[in-house]
Parts: sequence; C-alpha cells; structure tokens
Amino acid sequence: MLQFVLLDKTSTFIRLITPNTSHVELLWDAVSFAELEFDDDDPIWAAVADGARVRALFDGQPVMCGPVITRRGNAPMGSSTMLVEDDFRMFRSLGWPNPASPLTAQTSEYRRYSGPTETIVKTACQELSDRLGLGWTITPTLGRGTSQRIELRMHPLVDKFTVPLKADRLTWTISDGVVDVVDGDTFPRVLTPDSGVLGNYRWEISYPEATRVVVGGEGEGTDRLFQQFIDTTREAHWGSVVDVFKDSRMAQGITDLSTDGAEALAEGAPKVSVSTDLIENSWFRFGRYHVGDKVAVNIGPIDTVEVITRVVMDDGPADGLVVVPHLGEAADTPDDKTAAAIASLARGVRDQEKR
Repeated sequence: MLQFVLLDKTSTFIRLITPNTSHVELLWDAVSFAELEFDDDDPIWAAVADGARVRALFDGQPVMCGPVITRRGNAPMGSSTMLVEDDFRMFRSLGWPNPASPLTAQTSEYRRYSGPTETIVKTACQELSDRLGLGWTITPTLGRGTSQRIELRMHPLVDKFTVPLKADRLTWTISDGVVDVVDGDTFPRVLTPDSGVLGNYRWEISYPEATRVVVGGEGEGTDRLFQQFIDTTREAHWGSVVDVFKDSRMAQGITDLSTDGAEALAEGAPKVSVSTDLIENSWFRFGRYHVGDKVAVNIGPIDTVEVITRVVMDDGPADGLVVVPHLGEAADTPDDKTAAAIASLARGVRDQEKR
C-alpha cells in the first residue's frame, strides 16, 4: 500500500493525505519525485504551507521524503497537483574550494578529494553539511569503490560524484538527515526469458571507446605534462587500438596521472547491458528488491548483472496500485538519450565556467 504523510518545514507531522491519484518514481543516484493529484477544492491545500514536506511510504516503510516543490491547479471543478522532490536534491548544492572558510577567503583554486568513491563522497557531504549548517549524520565509510581524484570549484556535488558512483554501482542516499553510500544487494535468483519477470527487453554489446589514453596534466605548451596508459589485454582481445585524450589540467601539482588514466579507460570500456521493465510476481516484489539492487540476467548472448535504476509506482481508482521496476540504463528512447547527452554537455560547460 502506498501512503503519504504531510509534514511542516521542520518535518513535524501534520496529517495523512489521500490523493485521488499518485505517481512516484524512485530513481537510482538521482532525485526521486512524487506527483499527487487532488480535487481543486480539496481541504488539504489549507494545510500545505510554504516549505511543507511529504513523506511517501510503501507498506509502512519510507521510500522518499522531501519538500513540496510545485503546487498547481485548474478551477473550477478541476484538479490540483503537488510535486514533491526527495531530499537527494540537496546534493545539487555547491562544493567550495575551501568549504570551511568564508567566501572572501577561498584561497585554494580547487577542493581536491582523493580516495575510494564512498570515502570522498561522504567527506564532501560532511563539509557541505558543516558549511550550510544542515546537521547531517554521515555514516562511517567502509572504503567502497574505485580510488578517485576529484576536484570541486563551486560545482554541484551531483555533477562530480554521480558518474563515479554509478560506475562503481554504489547507491547514494539521504533519509531523515542521514547520508550513506551503500552497495546494493544482489537478488538471489537469475532472471531469464522463462522467469516471467522480464518484459520487452533490449540488450547491447558495444565496442570499446578507448584502449589507450593520453592524459594531459598541468602546464602549458611544450611544458605540459603528458602520460600514456594502455590496456594491452583489451587491445589483444578486440584486435584494435582506440586512442583517446583526457584533459586533466585541474591536476595542479600532480605528477602521477594514473588515476586519470584508469578513469578514462574505465569510461571507454566495452559495454554489455540489458534494459527492460520488469513484471512483479509472487517472488519478485518491491520490498524484496530496492532501487540500486543488482540482478543477474541471462538472455541469449548476454550473461550479466544489471542495476535496478528506477521503480515507478502508480496508484489510482482505475487500476489500483501498479509497481513497475526498471532494470539497466533508464535512457531507452532517442529522446531520453538526447536529454542525457545534453545534460552531460551542460556539466562540461559548467566545468569550463568554473576554471
């Protein structure tokens, strides 16, 4: 059962709310959201003040919580809607070069983080919480993920951390002010076409986009530092060379660019993927799986493990509660892929603006 609770801006309980219809999307390493529809004259609106929050629960367990972002309606005799975004939206906040110093004392060009993905994300979140007075609790790191080096200069945290988190298949969460980075569980059964769980699916095996990389570090002109990194095993397996360049000019004072080289080779690795909506049954139901969990899939030439990247919940009088999980890359359509490409370009532009 899907339920909703209205809270004030301090997260104090106000009342239960019952929309006519509800649409919830739980998203992996992104901002989950809920759209709740009411009659235009529903008395709930008298209780929704600026800063109000809504908690969504499934079978009594919280699945998302955050502020009411938009209230809109059509009258008379129409409908009204509230849009709620999960507190993950706070990770759009900026990472300062010197997060412990006032804006007038930003004496470093970048805030540089080094270490496993989980560790640097949690360090940045702690510094953000301290700077903004958010009072977050950051769970102790277990050192999960690949060794990274990431620089922030007024970048939104999501711009810099989402990609490495997804590459390591780690799930970044915030719930009631507790921030964590977790490794999702692996579902105990392998999904095959005979399992009855796979909907219409797409599979893809793609050629590597990089087998060797030249990394450009600090310096200008002939003084610039260049280092090359080669995946000889990949080149032997595919019988070809794919040569790329990675700009790491932000790595001021860094003479070993192997972390950057490993990152570029990981980004350019050949891909084996499956994308499909899943069909719930008696043994595959929400609660036994969650967003960020991993599922083994065996389909024809594909034997791989994919992440549950999205769970859509729709509840209304016509069909009741319908839950549709999605496995693999969420960008399935050309429009989705175009939007993802534009978002990537926008991150690149913001990166250039902050240099």
